[in-house]
Formats: sequence, C-alpha cells, structure tokens
Amino acid sequence: MKIKQRSKKKKHLGKIITLIVLVGIVAAVVYSYYQQEASKGQPWQWITSGPFSINKNQYKLGENIFMIVSGLKPTDVGVIDIVDPAGVTFTKIPFNGTMKSSFKQFFKPETLASLGLCNATDLVGHWNIIFIGVPYKSIPFEIINEYIPGEKGSQGLETVPKGLGKC
Repeated sequence: MKIKQRSKKKKHLGKIITLIVLVGIVAAVVYSYYQQEASKGQPWQWITSGPFSINKNQYKLGENIFMIVSGLKPTDVGVIDIVDPAGVTFTKIPFNGTMKSSFKQFFKPETLASLGLCNATDLVGHWNIIFIGVPYKSIPFEIINEYIPGEKGSQGLETVPKGLGKC
C-alpha cells in the first residue's frame, strides 16, 4: 500500500516539475519577445534631407555626429554649415556632386574660444545643419546636457579660460 502511495506522489511530483519548467520556458519566450520589440525602436533613426542624413536627432556631450551623403547629383554643389545654438557657424563642409556623389563625414561639437563656446554647457541646445547652394531643408538636431561615459572633462569639452578668444 505504501509503495503505491509513493509512486502516486512521484507521478504528481513529476507533473508539477514539468509544469514549472513549461511555465518558465513560456515566460522566457514572452520576455524575449517583448525585449526584442522594445529594442527595435532603439537603433539609429536616420534623419534625412535629400541625399544628406544624420544618424539621430539627439546627442550627448562628447558624442560624434555621423553624416552620410549619398546620391548627390552633378548639379549639387555647395557648403554644409553646422550652426550652433547661438546661431554661429561651427564648421563648414564643402561638397560637389560632380566630384563625389557620396561621402561620409563626422564631427564632434567641442568648446572653441574663437566661437565663444567657452564651456560644455554652451554646446547644449538646438543645432542645425544648413545646406547652402542646394534646395534641401536644414536638418535640426539637439545636444543634451548629458555626457557619454568617459567624456566629462575630456579634450574638446574642457572649459576655455576667460580672456582667451571670445571667452
């Protein structure tokens, strides 16, 4: 009699263990699915104007801004102006569709005494990429007041001493 009761308990225990394993597998599959769905929105969302694209619309201090230019027409000749939050041209990038129909470019906003960008907080705000000589709309982007890991106080983001340049 005791032997039959033990075998019934073992059968029930086996079913319970199997049920727990199945519930664990289902939970892992559901979790994995939702993680994948959530990460689909995380990759770069290219911001485009004609043949010009940047990899996203918001950057942290110390982060590179990547630009891809592809499909320039031979008539596309001009200059890309990168304009800081104060409305001052940070840098210029010439382009000529007859010489190159595509290229990649990156730049990293940093403190510059000559432009009056005296500390990292001067970089924070809304920037614009303006295309001169072609009819494409400008591409806005924002630099937020957060550093990428390891960049706080690094070269290019340090405070410019007063009296140097426009600071």
